[in-house]
Amino acid sequence: MRQLSDVFIKDLKAADGILHPLLERITQDDTLMLAVRAGYINVYYRGGNLLRVSSKGAGGYPVFFDVNYDTFGRTLPVALPPPVIASAADARAWVGAFAYLKELMDLYFSRYSKPEREFQQLLVRENNGSTISNYTEYFISDIEFADAAPGARFRFDLLGIRWLASGRKDGTRCRAALMEMKYGDNALGGSAGLLKHLEDIAALVADGGRYRALVETMESQFNQLDELGVLRFNHCANGTQVRLSADDRPEVIFILANHNPRSAKLATVLDDPKVVALGQSEQFDLRFFVSSFAGYGLHADCMLTLTAFRALLKGSGVKSA
Repeated sequence: MRQLSDVFIKDLKAADGILHPLLERITQDDTLMLAVRAGYINVYYRGGNLLRVSSKGAGGYPVFFDVNYDTFGRTLPVALPPPVIASAADARAWVGAFAYLKELMDLYFSRYSKPEREFQQLLVRENNGSTISNYTEYFISDIEFADAAPGARFRFDLLGIRWLASGRKDGTRCRAALMEMKYGDNALGGSAGLLKHLEDIAALVADGGRYRALVETMESQFNQLDELGVLRFNHCANGTQVRLSADDRPEVIFILANHNPRSAKLATVLDDPKVVALGQSEQFDLRFFVSSFAGYGLHADCMLTLTAFRALLKGSGVKSA
C-alpha cells in the first residue's frame, strides 16, 4: 500500500518534476522535515505544518498553508504563491516564500509554545538525516500520526522502525516501534498520560486488522522516504527494502524529555499497578528511552524495560509513592 502515487513520487524526485524544487529545498534545509501520508505530503518546521501538498488534480497539486499562524496580525503578502502547483516555477515560488512563512511560525511559537512537537522533529532529524543517523538503530516514519478510521482513537507522537545495526543487510529484520514523547512531568498523567497511551496501544494491537494496516502504513512511509532520499544511512549492496510484519510484537517506547529529578510524579505513575501489568504485556515490549549521553540518537542499548527504568529512577534518589 503506497502512500504516494508513482506520479507524485516522480514529480518530487525527478529533476524535471514540478515538485522537485520542494524536495530539493527539504534535503538542503535540516530545519525542515518531510512526512508522507496517504495521498499528500506535509513539510514540517519546528514541529508545525509549514506546508501540505495534496495529490495532483486536474490543475496541479493543491497547497495549504495555515494562515492562523499569523497571530500577530501581520498581513500575508498579496503575492502569496498560487494555491495550486502547476509547474516547477510555482514550486520555486513556494520555496521562495519559506523564509517569510517560517518567520510567521517563529512568532506564533514564541506566543504559543509547542516544545513537545519541536522535540519530536529534533528526534527525527537526529535519527533520520543527521551526521550520526547511519549509526542509530531506529528510523522515524511519521510524527503526529492519527488513525483516520471512523471512531478511531489511536494517535502516536512518532512511528518508528527498529532496524539493528547487526541486521542492516536484511530488511525483514525490522520491528515496528510506537513512540510517545512526554515533555515535562505535567504530561505524564491525566487523559493523555502514560497509562492512557498504554491502554490505547493494547487495544490497537489486539485489533488485528487495524494494527496490520498501521504496520503496512509504516512500511510504506519508510520505503518512500528512502526512495525520496531524505533518509541518511549506508544502504546495503542488494538494495533491500524494509519489510514489517504485524505478527512481530512491536516495541512501545516512551521518550520522557526534561523530567524533573526532584519530582515524585514519574515514580508515582510508574508504580501504578495498571502500568506495571501493562509493562508485562505479551502484546508488546514496553521500553523507556535513556539518552545516549546528551543526545537523541536511538539505540537498542538505550531502551530499558519498565523494571530497569523504575530501578534507575529509584537509584536517582526519587522515592516511589
